[in-house]
Amino acid sequence: MDRKNTVIIVLTLLLILSVSTSYLLYQHQQLQLEAQRALIEHLLELQPAKTEPPQIVEPFVRANQTRADSRTSANIVAVASDTRQGLMGTVTVELKEGTGNVLVNTDPFVEPDTQYSIREAVEAAAAFSQVNITDKDILISFAINGTVIGGPSAGAATTIATIAALEGKSVRLDGVLTGTIEEDGSIGQVGGVFDKAVAAEKHNISLLLVPYGQKTIVYYEQQVEEQQIFGFSFSRVYYTPREIDLDEYMGDSMEVQEVASIGEAVSYMVL
Repeated sequence: MDRKNTVIIVLTLLLILSVSTSYLLYQHQQLQLEAQRALIEHLLELQPAKTEPPQIVEPFVRANQTRADSRTSANIVAVASDTRQGLMGTVTVELKEGTGNVLVNTDPFVEPDTQYSIREAVEAAAAFSQVNITDKDILISFAINGTVIGGPSAGAATTIATIAALEGKSVRLDGVLTGTIEEDGSIGQVGGVFDKAVAAEKHNISLLLVPYGQKTIVYYEQQVEEQQIFGFSFSRVYYTPREIDLDEYMGDSMEVQEVASIGEAVSYMVL
């Protein structure tokens, strides 16, 4: 075997080794991006269709009309931890004579971080309305198609419902607010905003309020580039960032607005 053939063989082996290494890295990246790819497909392909509101909305209507019981409700929207799909529900606030207790109905089960955010929501509502709650007991309960309520993202909606109850008002039936409630009365950012928007629009909500800076969301779109190297064909997969303005995406079916504080949310939601 002459020197030229030896060099060709060595280069070929090096090329094969390089290709194998690149393929293994590609496989590893594909596994890491599997969850993200599912979200991208959901984002790009899902076009929500109008359906009838869920049954849980009916107690919401009756609750807001029962003023004598000091009972007020507000819509909430969440994301299921297993399916990553948006879910609609309600939070109900009841005021009774008492000694300043905040009681949380744990059916469905409410995780500790949510219970903590509920207490913050009640404190923020009392401060906003300038109402003394030491002579009242406040009962918070949830109705949602799930067995566990977790995370602080219903904090802002709970605050709105509590403000309405304390002031003898109601919360608009066609709106929903997602966001945490902070100690200074600001509304903090949350996850799953797109899935929540899809769920809200699907259940005939006409106004969705999101935390400031979250009306525009970023997702990663898959790109495939074909390459030829030494006669071998390769597919290079990569992702490029894209932005979606939720208000534009929903079109005429639902309005999406950003709110930075509980005062802004009250101006939209409390009647």
